[in-house]
Amino acid sequence: MQNVVIYEVLSDKESLVLQYLRVTVQYSRRREEAMLVTLSEIMADPLMRSARPRLLAAGTVESEVYVRWVHTSEVVQLAGLIHGAELLLTTGESVLKLPFEQQRQYLAMLAECRVAALVIERVGPEKQLAQEFVEAAAELELPLYQLQATVPFVALAEKINTRIVSEQASALQQADAISQQLAQHLAVAGPALVPLLEMIDNQLRLGAEIVNQEGAVIAASQRAVLHRLQEEKSGQFDVSVNLYIGGDAAARLVLHAQAQHHQQRLELVADRLGSIVTLAFSQHYKPSAQQAATLALLQSIVNAGGENYVVHRAAEAQIAAGAPLCMLVLQGVDVSRDRAELARHLRAGGQRVFTYVQGHRLYALCILDPVAPRRSRAELVQRLRAALRGEQLECCVGPIALDVSRARWSLTQAESIESWGAASGDEGTVRDALDYALQRLVAQLDEPEKLREFIAEQIGELLDADRDKDGQLLKTLEAWLASGCHATETAARLYVERQTLHKRLAKIFALIGGDPRVNGRVLPVHLAAWLALRD
Repeated sequence: MQNVVIYEVLSDKESLVLQYLRVTVQYSRRREEAMLVTLSEIMADPLMRSARPRLLAAGTVESEVYVRWVHTSEVVQLAGLIHGAELLLTTGESVLKLPFEQQRQYLAMLAECRVAALVIERVGPEKQLAQEFVEAAAELELPLYQLQATVPFVALAEKINTRIVSEQASALQQADAISQQLAQHLAVAGPALVPLLEMIDNQLRLGAEIVNQEGAVIAASQRAVLHRLQEEKSGQFDVSVNLYIGGDAAARLVLHAQAQHHQQRLELVADRLGSIVTLAFSQHYKPSAQQAATLALLQSIVNAGGENYVVHRAAEAQIAAGAPLCMLVLQGVDVSRDRAELARHLRAGGQRVFTYVQGHRLYALCILDPVAPRRSRAELVQRLRAALRGEQLECCVGPIALDVSRARWSLTQAESIESWGAASGDEGTVRDALDYALQRLVAQLDEPEKLREFIAEQIGELLDADRDKDGQLLKTLEAWLASGCHATETAARLYVERQTLHKRLAKIFALIGGDPRVNGRVLPVHLAAWLALRD
């Protein structure tokens, strides 16, 4: 769908409707896939029940797990083929033939990708799953089921996926119908907020309100006012969506729901309603001087503005001179959709955080604890790695800048590591520039011939011996050094037995002049291996 371009000058009310059409184009991409069917509903389906599923390892409560899609596969390396919240159907024929350590890696990969559940139907004479396999799934909190009777996977997947698509279509139709009514009201009566919220209230039978980023109510339906006066709210929950103006989250549309409402359905509806409510709210919104200065500051940092300009905008945004900070950049298909959630994780440590979206990137300026900036930054990285595990995005965190005038440098260092291979096996989707300190230093050197001489000096014999092995020894050496010389972690990362790894290491040590841990050459050998892999 293309953006609407308007050349004719229209009346204010007509213009509002056409602006709504333009904004809807953007919001239609906000939630590409919704999860509207729970795991418990799938397990209660007659066709699934006929297979007599047996829960072997429990994770989250079934009624709280939503399934985005049902997928059937015997492929072991699924990390790049799934997006999370899938119910995976498999016979297990491929994975159960592997050594247990590789089976556990398979389960860990599914857990990291946030698969809703793994459902196995054994084939062949061995019907029971090994206890260690079940225990590994339980440890990872990955729901594991075994089917006790045969059921056609194709028929089961087709039936459940049809239901998921039908539920999504129904929710979108409801959202679009309400949005059209709101647009018609805007055209007739203008952008008054309370009447719009009352319309949403009446259609969905729940309280609707708009609150600012501090939680103060800007406008509310009558049912929302009563909701706030209630002391007992058991079984009730809220669904909210951010209202973005000029790339910043200016407020939130909040729906106060009852137990009988379907949370995932409401989230999808709220996402659609956000566009028309944003349009109405934008007619009332006036950013503060501090907010305007913050936006100008981040735009200047991202687009390499002048240092004096950055310092002056930082003062207007009430960022103290000499305050330690770090910049980070996140890339994703639609980072603006998850912007508020990401900001919440960033602020969880008590820091001030300012965010800015440009294209498919979200930039953040994080003020660190002036007493312990290194600890503050390390905790920030740890929080992000826990929060973004399995997400389809990449985050790079820059080093500490001791003043806002150095914020651009922190950002460029974060951006410099985006295209490099992983520094360690456990960094996940969050990369820390401190883990790439040597690589960033080398990247500033512009003498490739001298670098090649350095590589040959350190590991030249290994490279010669490795030419007929497709780089196997070099990859093993670099992976082992990157893991901190941890054999078990390296074997897991390379998908080899520990015995095989130790044989390779013995050959490597013979070619490079001994164990680098013993002769004090860990640093130069690791740097040479890293450079050779990227030459």
